[in-house]
Amino acid sequence: MEELRKEEDTNIDTIENEEEVINKLLEIIKKEKNISEVSKLINKSEFEILGMLHTLIQNGQNIIVKQYDDGFHLLNKGDQTKDNKEKYTFHTDNSHEFRFVAISDTRLGSKSQQLSILNDIYKKAMEQGIHNVILCGNISAGLKPITDTESNFIDDTQAQIDYIVANYPKFEGIKTYFILGKEDTKHLVINNTNIGKRISEQRDDLIYLGNNICDVTIDKVNMQVISSRLNKTYTISYRPQQTIDAYRSEDKPDILLYGGLLQMEKFTYRGVNCISVPSVVATDKEMKTKRYANTIGAWYVTVETDDKGKFKSINAIDSPYYVSNKEDYKGTTINVQSSNKQPISFDNASIETALKTLKYVKNGMPIETFIAKFNISYKELQGLLHIWEYCGKKIELVQEGSEIVFKRNAQKKYNYSKPNLDDLTCTEILVVSDTHFGNIHNQLHILNDLYQEAYNRGITTVLHVGDMTDGNYPNRPENPRQQFLHGFDEQVGYVVDNYPLIDGMTTYYILGSHDESHYKNGQSTVNKWISETRDDMKYLGQDKGEITINKVKYVLDHPGGGSAQSLSYKPQKRIEIIESHMKPKILLIGHYHKSYHFLYRNIQCIQVPALCGKTQFQQKQGLINSVGGYFLKVWSDKNGNIQYMEPEEVLFEEKDLWDECGKDKSKVKKLVINKGIY
Repeated sequence: MEELRKEEDTNIDTIENEEEVINKLLEIIKKEKNISEVSKLINKSEFEILGMLHTLIQNGQNIIVKQYDDGFHLLNKGDQTKDNKEKYTFHTDNSHEFRFVAISDTRLGSKSQQLSILNDIYKKAMEQGIHNVILCGNISAGLKPITDTESNFIDDTQAQIDYIVANYPKFEGIKTYFILGKEDTKHLVINNTNIGKRISEQRDDLIYLGNNICDVTIDKVNMQVISSRLNKTYTISYRPQQTIDAYRSEDKPDILLYGGLLQMEKFTYRGVNCISVPSVVATDKEMKTKRYANTIGAWYVTVETDDKGKFKSINAIDSPYYVSNKEDYKGTTINVQSSNKQPISFDNASIETALKTLKYVKNGMPIETFIAKFNISYKELQGLLHIWEYCGKKIELVQEGSEIVFKRNAQKKYNYSKPNLDDLTCTEILVVSDTHFGNIHNQLHILNDLYQEAYNRGITTVLHVGDMTDGNYPNRPENPRQQFLHGFDEQVGYVVDNYPLIDGMTTYYILGSHDESHYKNGQSTVNKWISETRDDMKYLGQDKGEITINKVKYVLDHPGGGSAQSLSYKPQKRIEIIESHMKPKILLIGHYHKSYHFLYRNIQCIQVPALCGKTQFQQKQGLINSVGGYFLKVWSDKNGNIQYMEPEEVLFEEKDLWDECGKDKSKVKKLVINKGIY
């Protein structure tokens, strides 16, 4: 009887021990682990572990078992009968704000990588108290064809993983959330390796969110992060617009972060706040071959929510880096070992060992001295030279007299450091356009609201980008019916009498095609009467004007011609005809009644929305009509170079507009602020 009890107790102990082992196993592999590592942790053979997993999987446990080049990897995703959908949620702070830096395409392992700029971006984030970075794909350089020996200095999956783990910026308190991009997935396709998981396992501050796309929430704000799998197009805005057009109304996010396109833009389209995130890599061979424009920089983003956690606003400061360094990759040291496509080695030593020998190489040292020190052959020295060059440390052998000596190219350490915000001149202005005074759809009350807000912010400069008045078009029979003011006297008189008047605030303006119609019909000049009767309004030119503020050159441009469906197409064409020595720092474009901001050819360009509702002409032509303005905050250095810019887009909805049957626009109260009294 006692023997039976002992046997029964032993069985119970065995069962309990097995349950402990299984529970421990499931806990360990909640984060992806190599089976050999798991074997050591639970003191079971790999075959036993695979047997346990087979039983668990049959019982409904969602366990992923995948074979990589270094063995089986295990991941416990929980009970299949439960909803295991992973959600990545951020929360706002006490002021209902969530701040993060958006970057893309670091492409570490490429000879075009810009690790110095990447480090500077993180340094600036730290200085501004930002603790979150979202990387929109292509953290690695990916794998190149065997014929391409120029693009990467590391063309090996494991070596790129190790290099990223060792060299990616690490700042205390900052976490980086990243998705994989088109280049990263080449590791998965060619070597069956998900580098996102591998990197995330080894760096707690690098958090893998998914492959190419991820949905995240900020309180109750929906944000989608995408890395484009498609080729870049000439028209910058095309891919993001195409993506937004494909959303069903119920699927539209509040914010779209779009990486992989090597461009910097910000716009609102179909109610989606879209930000295209630039690269942190110099223009490489493939970009040149495909004629891809490449913008380097980062966005410093603030998302604001209301008391219920719903989306309220998004502000973003763009931070472009105009100059890259092709030799930046030489400023870092590889301290890892390659595992698959390892180059020629000597005595099967690792890259790490090979690089250690490099510190003994002095400029002008005879190679015989080095060969004797390490007891290697000349052929092995050739292998070392190959490894050094592979790692970006090119050493040449030159003949000096009767000896062959090492010739080291002096490598300058490249540390790019963008000035701090506090060390720059900050300029704030209001930009408006296309008021079309006299048209039944003009929105004087919204113009008043914008000027009132400008006054509240201490802004003293306003730029108006043309079509102050609605003009006179005899060739358009419907034109008179679309106006409540007719002819030069009524429309210009309305501007003089009703345009906002604020002490200390000056409006600089150009005239557009609608204003010019008065001159074409009766040679009456709008600018003469406005500028001579209003001291606070300064005329800059017909169709185009220039003004320099704190050494930053602004060009105001009011083109002609029709609009395009793609937001960026017309502005791109305008920028491309500007000769390099004539380029402004900021180009403001009116006429199209669209709202759009992007960086192109190192010009900060803004299409300025209108202050007029959709007209009958626009309705017939099926044209977009955005109503609003921009508050610009520009940080420039002593040479007038823009280091940061915050393009704050202020748009108004249909419910905010007065339609043609609404209030009598001829009796709208004029905004006057005199001596600080409203």
